[in-house]
Amino acid sequence: MPQLAPHIFKILHEQGIQHAFGIPGDFALTLYDALTASKITPIVMTHEPSVGFAADAYSRIRGLGLAVVTYGVGGLNMVNSIAGAYAEKSPVVILSGAPGMRERQHHDLLHHKVKTFDTQRRIYEEVTVYSTTLNDPRTADLKIHRALDYAMTFKRPVYLEIPRDLAYAEIEEVEYHSPPIKCTDANTLEEALAEILTMVNQAKSPVILVGTEVQRFGLQPQIIALAEKLRVPVCSTILGKSVFPEAHPQYIGIYNGEAGDPYVRNTVEESDCLLMLGVFMTDLNLGMFTAHLNPSCAVYATSERLAVKHHEYPHIRFEDFINTLSNSCNLPNKNSSAITRMKSRVAPSPGKISMSGLLYELNQFIDSNTLLVTDVGDVLFAADDIQTRGGSSFLSSGFYASMGFGIPGVIGAQLADPFRRAIALVGDGGFQMTGMELLTVKRLGLKPIVIVINNGAFATLRAMGHKQANFVYIPQMDYAKFAQVVGGSGFAIDTGEQLQQALPIARASKTFSVLDVRISPDDLSPALQRLSALFAKTLKG
Repeated sequence: MPQLAPHIFKILHEQGIQHAFGIPGDFALTLYDALTASKITPIVMTHEPSVGFAADAYSRIRGLGLAVVTYGVGGLNMVNSIAGAYAEKSPVVILSGAPGMRERQHHDLLHHKVKTFDTQRRIYEEVTVYSTTLNDPRTADLKIHRALDYAMTFKRPVYLEIPRDLAYAEIEEVEYHSPPIKCTDANTLEEALAEILTMVNQAKSPVILVGTEVQRFGLQPQIIALAEKLRVPVCSTILGKSVFPEAHPQYIGIYNGEAGDPYVRNTVEESDCLLMLGVFMTDLNLGMFTAHLNPSCAVYATSERLAVKHHEYPHIRFEDFINTLSNSCNLPNKNSSAITRMKSRVAPSPGKISMSGLLYELNQFIDSNTLLVTDVGDVLFAADDIQTRGGSSFLSSGFYASMGFGIPGVIGAQLADPFRRAIALVGDGGFQMTGMELLTVKRLGLKPIVIVINNGAFATLRAMGHKQANFVYIPQMDYAKFAQVVGGSGFAIDTGEQLQQALPIARASKTFSVLDVRISPDDLSPALQRLSALFAKTLKG
């Protein structure tokens, strides 16, 4: 009979997981013994929030991520980053050690306990799609398979808590033939497709707006095929950036309401048939809700909802809908001659480096072999004007917007895809939260290029009308020297010429590099400049 913890790691490895992010603790030591003996490599981070961020980024590329933590101080310390994974639909498996079943009966006040022994599990019920304690060897295998079903079906985290005295318990292995958690009603799909095809065929200016769920469900080839059959303009939201190849001739740019490019905004909002596929309808995705999207001209399809104009079609799996639509032989061919790309809003800065100059140089530097990870703040909004190349990928915390994602996110991304060079674009505020993970980067021998926007402030909060408030300023430091102290290469960047020189050197470096880009706190990306007034209006409203 299989033993519980080794059995879990065997199943997870068969699902494609090769790395487990975590920090060991006494309640998780037996778990770590089993992990070390498995085919999965443990990646020990410096802090549990980083564990969740790294596992989140890893799951977006590999399709499943893994975090292994201890009870209480470990699991509860990771709740924020797992909340982000839930919000942005990243399938992370959380394995947490816990007090043993026997010791719970004899010792009520064990260290790391908060209120009850079930407190941590109940908290995780709020930030996962499935949460359980594996406290019965007879049902453990069924629960493991059910958890993975939920993670893969809904693309959201799941939580499994393992009492330490059961980690090596022999369990009953079951043949898992559970019915699908969600299935498609064929008649409903046929009706929805008929209405959509009528709408598309009658439309004069259809547009596809692509969101992040297309990537989560691995549907990029189908969306490309659909776009090329229709020959219509394609754009994405900031959270869905790079889901559709940005070098594709039908791609026109990022749609971000009034904060975005006017040409993209007009193309989307004047469309008489807007296909919104896998799009999160969030404030940051829609220019602080300045989007003017007419539901009478829209198809809205996600894993949770399919709406055509004002009609709802329940019981349709997102992947079934996309596959059926893209394979339809009744799709029209539109005239693609009028499709043009959004105009660049950035330019080189020959003297003092600026945000515009930084973005310009990044656009020259990024190639198809690039993984770009951004933190939160102006570095996220700046991505509106970063042009990824064919094959390059973009990751961010673009909905939940938790600072600190950048450095651990680049670790998870580079381990998930070791064949591409990763770039992390982070603000100095986000760096100060998780920058110590550069120690992990060094230990693992990874070579990301970390670009720190060093302006001594929370630029987004200043843009919200709080320029004079003391709380929007943060301690300044020399990030280039910090990189050297922890074993990397550091570059102090004050001019555009220095940035041009540093980027190729960093790409050729045998270690990680930090580019300390020193700009004024008043120097904002084009997108944040446009958002400033919208932020102020929202806060006053």
